[in-house]
Amino acid sequence: MRLDMTHSLPAAIIFDIDDTLVDTTLSYRGAIIATAAHFGLRVTLDDIARIKAAGDANNDWVVTQTFLSRAGIRVSLDDVTARFEEFYQGTPERPGLRMQEALLIDPDDLSWFAQRYRLGIVTGRPRKDALVFLERFRIAHLFGAVVTMDDGPLKPSPFPVQSAMAQLGAASAWMVGDTPDDIRSAVAAGASGVGVIAPSDDPSTARRALQEAGAGLVLATVRELRGVLE
Repeated sequence: MRLDMTHSLPAAIIFDIDDTLVDTTLSYRGAIIATAAHFGLRVTLDDIARIKAAGDANNDWVVTQTFLSRAGIRVSLDDVTARFEEFYQGTPERPGLRMQEALLIDPDDLSWFAQRYRLGIVTGRPRKDALVFLERFRIAHLFGAVVTMDDGPLKPSPFPVQSAMAQLGAASAWMVGDTPDDIRSAVAAGASGVGVIAPSDDPSTARRALQEAGAGLVLATVRELRGVLE
C-alpha cells in the first residue's frame, strides 16, 4: 500500500519498539551476539540485519537459536533463552545490556503525536520488557494499547496490529517499524506500513527490503515522522 499523504492520515499510529523507538544495537542485538558467542558461534550485526530482512524473525530467542542451528550447534530454546536473558537483563555481578538502550525519538514528538492520534505499541518483546522500557523513559501514558509476544501470534501475523487497532477503536492506522515483519503485519491487518531504517542496518538494503514488504513510506529515522504529518 502506497501512502497518499493528503488523504491517508490515520486514526491511530502504532509503533514497534526495537530499532524504531529505541536503539537495540547494544542491547537485544548485542544479546544475540553475546549468546551465540557463549555457545561458540560468531554472529555479526550484518548477520542479524540479514535474518531480520528475510522475515519471520520477531523473536530474538528464536533468531539466536536459528543461527546456532544453522551452524550445527544444537542448543535447546530454553537454554538459549536463559543465557540470552542473563545478558539482556543482567545478573548481580553484571549490569544488563538493556541499560545500553537509548531513545531514537524525542519524547516531545511522541507527545505531539498523542495529542493528534491514538497511539499504540506492537512489539515482539515480552510484556514485562515492553512495560519496563515504557516506564523507564516515562512515555507509557502516551499509549492506549500495548500488544506484546504474550498476547498472541507475532508479526508478520496480522494479529498484533489488528489487536492494537481494536483496542484503540481505530478503523485506520499506520504501523511504524524497522523490519519487513512489521510491514507485512500492517498490510495484512489492513493498515499502512511505514518503514524506518534500524540504526545498525545498511540503509539501501533495509530500504529495499521494507519497500518489497509493502511499505508505503520509508524514513531514515522515526524522527522524520512528525515532519510528514505536520
